[in-house]
Amino acid sequence: MTTQTTLPAARTAARATERPDAAAIEAWLIAYLADRLGHDPAEIRRNVRFERMGVDSLAVVSMTGELEEWLGVKVEPTTAYDNPTISDLAAALAA
Repeated sequence: MTTQTTLPAARTAARATERPDAAAIEAWLIAYLADRLGHDPAEIRRNVRFERMGVDSLAVVSMTGELEEWLGVKVEPTTAYDNPTISDLAAALAA
């Protein structure tokens, strides 16, 4: 599956810079969700709410935990609820 190579590539690209921008975070989120949901990354829409994609509370906790590890900063699960789309969350985390 291509998402398995995309997710590590997105992580590597982000580690090359000090703080990822919104586009890099979006790329990570798309790759992460495509992998976890079993979809092609092209099927993941940036402006669709997480719950409409089938992302439940357990998945949000897992996603924010992985984001914390990748970004090196605390990411509360409520951040995903306050910013309920890929583009919203990426913008909030890049700010």
